[in-house]
Amino acid sequence: MALQSLALLLLLPLGAIASDQQLIYTNGDSYDVPNCTPEPQIPATQPPPGGNWLGFGANVYNNHWAGSDAQISTANIDTLSSVCQKKYSPGTSAAPLIENGIAYYTTFGGLLVALDYENCKEHWTLNVTELILKVKGNSDSVVATGAALASRSSPVSDGDVLYFGTLARALVVAVNKHTGHVIDTLEIGNNPLSILTQSPTVYNHRVFFGVSTTESAGPALDPSYKFTHHGTMNAIELRHGRLALVWTTHMIPPGSNLAGAAVWGSQPSIDPIRNQVFIGTGQLYTLPDEYIECQNANKNLDVQTGHLVNEPCLPRNTYQTSVLALDIETGAINWYRTLGALDAWNSACVQGAFEGDLSAPPGPNCPKNIGNDTDFGMAPTFVLASENTPSNKDVVVAGQKNGNLYAFSAQTGSTLWAINAAPGGIEGGISWGVAVDKDTVYYTAINTNRVNFTLYPSNQTISNSAFGAVNLKDGTTKWQTAAPRNTTSLIIPVVANDIVLTGTTGSWVENSLFAQGPGSLIALNKFTGEILREDILDSFFHAGIAVVNEHVLFGTGYGGIEPIQNGTFNVWKISGKSNSDEPTENDGGDADMEIKKAGFSKGKEELRRKIEELERQSDELDKLRDEL
Repeated sequence: MALQSLALLLLLPLGAIASDQQLIYTNGDSYDVPNCTPEPQIPATQPPPGGNWLGFGANVYNNHWAGSDAQISTANIDTLSSVCQKKYSPGTSAAPLIENGIAYYTTFGGLLVALDYENCKEHWTLNVTELILKVKGNSDSVVATGAALASRSSPVSDGDVLYFGTLARALVVAVNKHTGHVIDTLEIGNNPLSILTQSPTVYNHRVFFGVSTTESAGPALDPSYKFTHHGTMNAIELRHGRLALVWTTHMIPPGSNLAGAAVWGSQPSIDPIRNQVFIGTGQLYTLPDEYIECQNANKNLDVQTGHLVNEPCLPRNTYQTSVLALDIETGAINWYRTLGALDAWNSACVQGAFEGDLSAPPGPNCPKNIGNDTDFGMAPTFVLASENTPSNKDVVVAGQKNGNLYAFSAQTGSTLWAINAAPGGIEGGISWGVAVDKDTVYYTAINTNRVNFTLYPSNQTISNSAFGAVNLKDGTTKWQTAAPRNTTSLIIPVVANDIVLTGTTGSWVENSLFAQGPGSLIALNKFTGEILREDILDSFFHAGIAVVNEHVLFGTGYGGIEPIQNGTFNVWKISGKSNSDEPTENDGGDADMEIKKAGFSKGKEELRRKIEELERQSDELDKLRDEL
């Protein structure tokens, strides 16, 4: 379609396409026709007051921005301490859903837990492992796939119903929020190796879920294995107590001899103005000979050397390494951006790493022309238009495993700015998600491959992970801070008032792809990147963080591709303001920040949102009149 053709006019490069933090593309003058149809209700950019963290990314925008009644700040961060800890084997990684004093979270040991976190008492638990094994089908074959009999996703809720996804069998599960009783399950994978690693989003009573796979991991190490899996995006509804598939959009055409383009990570974000949902996709796993011949014939073209031109070998209707906007009602692709050359990679390309030898040659199942594995491990973040967004547009922000960070027009997919913010790597780059507040994008530069790079503004050269912040308006770097003690971080940042909460996953281990715990919880000043405090945790830390009222909640331990780690679910709490002075922006604080209390009137909040939306629509109409 026409919008898809527009979206392919500009392709961005694969790897180290610019020097550290160099702006590689900006387009401040492109024009989108404003959407002038008034919307009845636009969700707020932060969770509603009252102690809410509504899924993996906090809200339908997937922005990891705490609610206005979050109380943690630079003024009281020194009073934060542990008040509740629950042990699990293995641990837990997904951020909890938090509503009405209950935290709902999954564990790698196969549980869904509802915890009264104020009293540190389990309200109910659901055995997810038993649920998976009871679903009709061959249980032995499910175990043989190697997928965990568990969930690693954050639940979401719609009224009295919770939704979450499983790894083994790729089940969407609907549960009574108050009792833990299972209402229904629906298998949405198209392959025995399908899994659900993405956390769902609920919007207008519809659940959105991407499908990924274990195919690129363990099976790839078998020289005789043939790849067949392809990613999909799905919409599901609960109708009269039964889950129903509304639509499925394939990232590779059914029947194609290609495989890959999984929909891996974080949480689909919603554009309520255009009624669309955003996702990112993975790379391909292998290439048939005809595509390899095309690559060889075109290897001297600019696309193969990192310049901004189209990929001549990319198959039609194959959305590898892409950001997509899909229509919520139909699943039709409104626009897409393929951000890199044809990219085929699987774990056989680092087969020696699983035996502790990073210098070993690739295994037999690695593609002949090895791709750079520059896929999107995260779903994008949607940002409503304001004076702080590029050209005052609604934008989509996404980070890539090659270390690139982008802002796209939500309407057309045109690139508004792009920077190389981190070295690329097997796990990133930028992989698990970003946080966005009113004017800044916060990210973690993972740097799995331990490449030397220089931080801004300190000019410090490091070879481990770092935390960073860029200007939402134009992508310019504000600050970068090294992860302390030469550690590795896979943590998604969370922003609350003038604080960024993040952490380290563990210590670097020579000749290993994986960090070794324990990790740590870190609080940064959001204006300067200064580390305000670091707390060493009990285990490996690869978890989402949630902030509600005076509480910080997160898990430790893991059960994914990294070695299995026991862990805990943790509730920390600030005890009140310290004796330190309230900061200003000049000394690293937020001068105009108002920490709203939990009792803030819901009616006033709704009125404020409506006024802001009317003002925004009025501004768009004024701009349209000016253009006419």
